[in-house]
Amino acid sequence: MASNLNVTELDFDQIKDNLKNFLKQQSEFNDYNFEGSGLSTLLDVLAYNTHYNAVAAHYSLNEAFLDSAQIRGNVVTRAKLLGYVPRSVIAPRATISISVDATASAAEQRPTELTLPRGTKFTTTVQGESYDYIALDSHTVTISSNNEFVFNDVEIAEGTYKTVQYRVDNDIESQKFQIPDIEADISTLRVRIQANEKSAASDMYNRFESLLNLDSSSKIYYIQENTSEKYEVYFGDNVIGAKPENNNVVTLDYVYTHGPESNGADSFQFTGTLAKPDGQQLVEATYSTPTSIAAAGSGAIRESIESIRFNAPLTFTAQNRAVTSDDYRAIILKSFANIASISTWGGEDNEPVDFGRVYICIKPLTEAVLTQQEKDTIINSVLKGKNIVSITPEIVDPNFTNLELDVFFKYNPNLTDRSSAGLQGIIRDTISDYNFNQLNKFDGVFRYSQLLQLIDSADRSVLNSTVRPYMFKNISAKTDISKNDFTLSFASPIFQAGESTEHVIKSTPFNINGIANYFGDVPIDGSTDRRVIAYRVVNGKNITTLNDVGKITPAAGLVRINNFIIDADTEIKITVTPNSLDIAPKRDQLLNIDQTYVTITPEVDTIATGGASGTIDYTTNSRLR
Repeated sequence: MASNLNVTELDFDQIKDNLKNFLKQQSEFNDYNFEGSGLSTLLDVLAYNTHYNAVAAHYSLNEAFLDSAQIRGNVVTRAKLLGYVPRSVIAPRATISISVDATASAAEQRPTELTLPRGTKFTTTVQGESYDYIALDSHTVTISSNNEFVFNDVEIAEGTYKTVQYRVDNDIESQKFQIPDIEADISTLRVRIQANEKSAASDMYNRFESLLNLDSSSKIYYIQENTSEKYEVYFGDNVIGAKPENNNVVTLDYVYTHGPESNGADSFQFTGTLAKPDGQQLVEATYSTPTSIAAAGSGAIRESIESIRFNAPLTFTAQNRAVTSDDYRAIILKSFANIASISTWGGEDNEPVDFGRVYICIKPLTEAVLTQQEKDTIINSVLKGKNIVSITPEIVDPNFTNLELDVFFKYNPNLTDRSSAGLQGIIRDTISDYNFNQLNKFDGVFRYSQLLQLIDSADRSVLNSTVRPYMFKNISAKTDISKNDFTLSFASPIFQAGESTEHVIKSTPFNINGIANYFGDVPIDGSTDRRVIAYRVVNGKNITTLNDVGKITPAAGLVRINNFIIDADTEIKITVTPNSLDIAPKRDQLLNIDQTYVTITPEVDTIATGGASGTIDYTTNSRLR
């Protein structure tokens, strides 16, 4: 009597074996040679078919969940269920001013007003490549007393201005209007509806943000990314949002961009002419070279699958309402693109405590800090209407703590073909990769043992390594004493050996009365704080020049330096030793390993090459310099 077929296996070979064992137990196939007969081929086909179906079912099930989906269209669809719209590519934006001198125009032909319309083209060159920029809004100014039209604070964006029109057909259920370009910057999108193609008037529709105050007549549009990775616009149903009437014309205009390629552009040219109110070109006029107020920045590629997977649940949790500090983070990540890393914290966690505020710190993609215009955009546009009235958001700049590393390693030359210089190069690259992948973000902790492990694994000849980390910051000292007041906040408490007279801080030299001086410090009686001094070196001895130029609070990692005068403006490097080999940044702090101050010292391991006799010459490195 035949047994049941085992259907629990998924691998091809096991599926075929199960089919074969099942058939062998049938009386009709008692005399069959399954290995040599044509039935073996049929079993292959059956096994392949079963295997394909199992794999397809496995993949299909994975694509049904946001955490496991790999196809972008499926990730976007799952994110839509959480009310999340993936961010499009973002065009770099710059701010310029331009003036038009109309003195050469005849007085009777000289207009009193002049308009710089949306879409006005400018050009720039970045690394040999030419890019077009366009004005995002129309600007109208009146003529000045010296016959000039001055356009200030004109925001321009990289890309091509495009317009597409559709006719509304309400016979099509759930009609959607697709933006044909994948590289369209949705933040520049304008949606207008007019009665028909001959109508001069049009209604401007705004993007849906919240159900608050919406009704059947609200002029809003919805937007989503479709399975073709393009964005499409659709409208309300006369319940939540107005529904366009049959044969209305929908106009979509937007900027098609190259994304971040032209970030940093700061020199622009205007080669066209502007029109007078009657439509005639203002020919007899001199156009100035546009002055850059803010260089191009904030350009970014469209949101990645992993970013969608991470941000969609956070945004759903926030529900477009900024209540907790994490809500602020989610809302900003959704609507603002120029972010490499972001940190948010409440005033109750600030130092000093500041109730009634939430602090936001953003490290941009390309620059060190956000521009004032970008900060204003986040406060006045991204967060406006979403945060609690009694809570004031404040954007602060990142606080960088640079790391200086003394790296020592021992190696066995018999295990490698590389020279000591070659090993140094590999280890330097390893440290650079560690800095890029693990640091330069607000949760980037300098983990001492992790870095040692990476160095030891860089080449099989490396037997062990030692790293001495130091923290440093630079101050720009001036000859004006009123400008010499610096408060340095390091990412770690500062190491000090009890009441030691050894200096806790070290500095590069600066001249006072033509003599090289340095910053140092001495203990304060009855306190764990230390007083900063300036000293010069005479015959190998330290002679104090300035007795009190600041204070150090080692436990808090704070150094304040003030009340000193120098001969010339100078950049001074202040170096301290962290209290721990692991350094963890907090709030607005970021760590960065400065490759300029990474010294790598190789040494042949005498025990590995000479055995027991090598212990005689074996050396180790001290914990401190």
